[in-house]
Amino acid sequence: MQWGCYVAKQKILITGGAGFIGSNLVDHFLNQGHEVVCLDDLSTGFKKNIEHNLDNPNFTFIEGDIRNPETCRLATENCQLVSHQAALGSVPRSIEDPANTNSVNIDGFLNMLIAARDAKVKRFVYAASSSTYGDSKKLPKVEEEIGKPLSPYAITKYVNELYADV
Repeated sequence: MQWGCYVAKQKILITGGAGFIGSNLVDHFLNQGHEVVCLDDLSTGFKKNIEHNLDNPNFTFIEGDIRNPETCRLATENCQLVSHQAALGSVPRSIEDPANTNSVNIDGFLNMLIAARDAKVKRFVYAASSSTYGDSKKLPKVEEEIGKPLSPYAITKYVNELYADV
């Protein structure tokens, strides 16, 4: 016997769906009977993570970049839920290439928010990061008490939280 709530079939977009977390979400939602769209540019994710779903009629893979507003618009079309996992992670990478980290993580996030709003998506779930707590020593961490960010990556994740609150 499986316990849980019944959720009506939805069309769900997973950005970064070829990454580790995203591909597991893709599998989960497909196993629950939902229609799943995976948007990934494969810059950090791997097609092998989703290959087993390519023949599933409830699965659509879009190889595209969240920095392209039109790609975001097409991906969110008729979706009820967006799970936004796409990002350029890695603190060292963000220090080495802060402009690209900013472009993907902030501009791409904003493109997804706008596309979701315009598509009248009912729920937008964002994968935040503990890096936003920065140099805060307080334990346990409290969302309202953010320290000084310690990397460009942390700044991008914090800015996205601010955008999501608007």
